[in-house]
This record gives sequence, C-alpha cells and structure tokens, in this order.
Amino acid sequence: MLGLVASTASFATSNEPNKPAAAQTRLVMTDAHKIKLYVQPLETKGQLSIQDATGRAVFTENVNLQKGLNQQFDVSNLSIGTYRLTLEAGTQTLDRTFVVQADPNTSFIVQ
Repeated sequence: MLGLVASTASFATSNEPNKPAAAQTRLVMTDAHKIKLYVQPLETKGQLSIQDATGRAVFTENVNLQKGLNQQFDVSNLSIGTYRLTLEAGTQTLDRTFVVQADPNTSFIVQ
C-alpha cells in the first residue's frame, strides 16, 4: 500500500499590469492515496507536469485555468520515491514536492 505526503502552496501575488492575477492553490492527499490539486481561476492557460526524482516526466497536460482547476491524480501506480508537481501559468510557477512511500502511516517533512 502506498502512502503520500503533500504540501500546500500559493502563487506569489503580481502587482504588475497585464499579468495574471495571483491564484490560491492547494495540493492535498485523499484517504484513497490520491492527490488533489485545486487552483482558483486565472485568465490564462497553463502546463501541468509531475516529474520523478530524476526529472523524468511521468505526467504532463496543458490546462485551461479560466474556470479554475480541480484535478485528482491516482499515485498508486507510482514507485516509492519523491516527485515534483509543477504548474506553469503565464509568468507564475507553482512547484511542490510530494513523497510516495510504502507505509502510509509514516510522516515526512516536505520542503
């Protein structure tokens, strides 16, 4: 059984004109060992990816953020290890790390 630890994040606020408004984001783990990414609406499209510890992409997708994003990822098929989720939207980037582990009851500190 795989466990997962994830952290929360937010985009930095941009006060510059003609740049997307800041988005509040959350990255959370479900009881079913899936992760959910929530992003508030942005006036842009984005590129979402998950990379393993070697930088190899295990998932990529172009996303439209105008209505926000509520996406779930099943990590049960991922090997034990550290992964990075990246969402690039205009000039803003969300970059978060999560850990897939063998024991779902073990805690990790995610930076």
